[in-house]
Amino acid sequence: MCHSALAFFTAAFVCLQNCRPGPATFLWAAWVFLVVLGLGQSEDNRCASSNAVSCTKCLALGPECGWCAQEDFISGGSRSERCDIISNLISKGCSIDSIEYPSVHVIPSENEINTQVTPGEVLIQLRPEAEANFMLKIHPLKKYPVDLYYLVDVSASMHNNIEKLNSVGNDLSRKMAYFSRDFRLGFGSYVDKTVSPYISIHPERIHNQCSDYNLDCMPPHGYIHVLSLTENITEFEKAVHRQKISGNIDTPEGGFDAMLQAAVCESHIGWRKEAKRLLLVMTDQTSHLALDSKLAGIVVPNDGNCHLKNNIYVRSTSMEHPSLGQLSEKLIDNNINVIFAVQGKQFHWYKDLLPLLPGTIAGEIESKAANLNNLVVEAYQVLFNITVTMKKCDVTGGKTYAIIKPIGFNETTKIHIHRNCSCQCDDRRGPKRKCVDEVSLDAKCFQCNENKCHFDEDQFPSESCKLHKDQPVCSGRGVCVCGKCLCHKIKLGKVYGKYCEKDDFSCPYHHGNLCAGHGECEAGRCQCFSGWEGDRCQCPSASAQHCVNSKGQVCSGRGTCVCGRCECTDPRSIGRFCEHCPTCHTACSENWNCVQCLHPYNLSQAILDRCKTSCALMEQHYMDQTSECFSSPSYLRIFFIIFIVTFLIGLLKVLIIRQVILQWNSNKIKSSADYRGSASKKDKLILQSVCTRAVTYRREKPEEIKMDISKLNAHETFRCNF
Repeated sequence: MCHSALAFFTAAFVCLQNCRPGPATFLWAAWVFLVVLGLGQSEDNRCASSNAVSCTKCLALGPECGWCAQEDFISGGSRSERCDIISNLISKGCSIDSIEYPSVHVIPSENEINTQVTPGEVLIQLRPEAEANFMLKIHPLKKYPVDLYYLVDVSASMHNNIEKLNSVGNDLSRKMAYFSRDFRLGFGSYVDKTVSPYISIHPERIHNQCSDYNLDCMPPHGYIHVLSLTENITEFEKAVHRQKISGNIDTPEGGFDAMLQAAVCESHIGWRKEAKRLLLVMTDQTSHLALDSKLAGIVVPNDGNCHLKNNIYVRSTSMEHPSLGQLSEKLIDNNINVIFAVQGKQFHWYKDLLPLLPGTIAGEIESKAANLNNLVVEAYQVLFNITVTMKKCDVTGGKTYAIIKPIGFNETTKIHIHRNCSCQCDDRRGPKRKCVDEVSLDAKCFQCNENKCHFDEDQFPSESCKLHKDQPVCSGRGVCVCGKCLCHKIKLGKVYGKYCEKDDFSCPYHHGNLCAGHGECEAGRCQCFSGWEGDRCQCPSASAQHCVNSKGQVCSGRGTCVCGRCECTDPRSIGRFCEHCPTCHTACSENWNCVQCLHPYNLSQAILDRCKTSCALMEQHYMDQTSECFSSPSYLRIFFIIFIVTFLIGLLKVLIIRQVILQWNSNKIKSSADYRGSASKKDKLILQSVCTRAVTYRREKPEEIKMDISKLNAHETFRCNF
């Protein structure tokens, strides 16, 4: 709200100054306006908090800042008070005539005739961070030719709108007569790419997508140029009357494909170079975008060229849809203004595209396109609100210019911009005024000659205000003046230090208190009071005694003590004091090569020399190492224990298996004996003897054997009779 109010009162001051010239009237109005808004009490006052020590640096802060050049103005403390908003300066006793506050002026050219773009020239005076606004009006002359090409979506849902086009020609021609005596119309139609999944490829529907609705539709097509631009309105109406609807099966249409062809095929459409070119796209659905064609297996990017053959777009099924950037480029290159006439809910979809397609407008058409002609007439007269902003300027100021060229027109508007960055107090011819506040500066850093002071930038480069070469000046929290950092004043706290690198608010909090309330913040780190420690000063100093092990080591040398508890820094360590570390190298393993030095008998001279150099400390810690070696686990002993246990378990398994097998064999033998006894008793009852006879056969004729076996009783004996 603050910035918008400041922009508003800046515009009001321009009016006041134009009506009643004089700085006193202007600044009095500014003071009254700021007091009413209460901006003088704003906490976020970048003018006063910047510590600006010169008029030029003060004005560069923003359009709300002013500089008091009054020589006897009260200025004290560690920072400059000459830079502030107007209401504060007046409250401090600065006279209105002594306040440097450049205003913004916009002066357009007048009495322009026979031009379509007005104003032709604009003079703007700007100060840093200020904005200037003016209206740019586009009003084509009656003698200026106009080409209007209708590009219509002829899918089945647009049936009623196409019928309305029959009466558009004469009506639109009469209305456009007020704006141009040279008016031409053209016509083209589009549906979508003629491949699946955009259309039905069933043999019975390939040529008539409306067969399910008992309608006679023309075959689907990507884009057909129906009628070139012509002055014959009757011919236009006949072409529209002959137009049939078509259809497809998906919701989006191929509008962008058709728009690009209508824009680049200049000779086919009949665009005139000197004419105002309007492309009216009438639809009720969205359009496919680039990469949508991959659904149909089309991966070749659109080349942006004309591909009409016999007025039919022949690359519809082999090239992708154009991207928005590509379409925008072609429309701008060919000076074409687009009017989206959209019916239904998709109007907002096209409205959202307007920032991406310069020179394009969108209008919502009513039922049966009753207001179609009005959309064209309204789009023909355009007003633009132009805003010019200057972010910063150099010390000397200067002039520059910019050119605005509306799309579709050959005329331009030239904007002359005067950068108002200097102060009137720099003028020696005026009364004695101060453009520099000497309170915060060393006398060696600036030179004053009568009423004008300037800085020696070469003597005090900005590099001296950087903590490191790759860091910003004054850590990004101050300004460099005469090789020294003047830190900003912000409402979060105090910023200080040689390079503004320190503050009293960026330290960690504990339970909602900065440094737990037990310390002060310096350079982003907590400086704890006596009796407290920790990165947040949250721990009593006596708590460190709880982290000492029996050997007097803090966390066994493998961690840090935080509030009486060990936090192991070695991930392999565990335990209250980080004392357990199974995978760590123990003293015994580390000094294994030195063990033989403890028994120097029968050692070579080379080994003895090594013992004196690398194992000199071994003797001092021999007792500790020996106890550690004895206390450490014996890997050989563990191996033998595991081996013996494994062997016993295996032996036990073998004995169990052997016992099972023996038991099973014993049961089997017993069951066989029982079977034999029972079988012998049955044999005696059934067959008491067995008869055998050897028979020799000859090839000629074998002997015939006749056997007569009659039924036997249980007590009778079987006899063989051959």
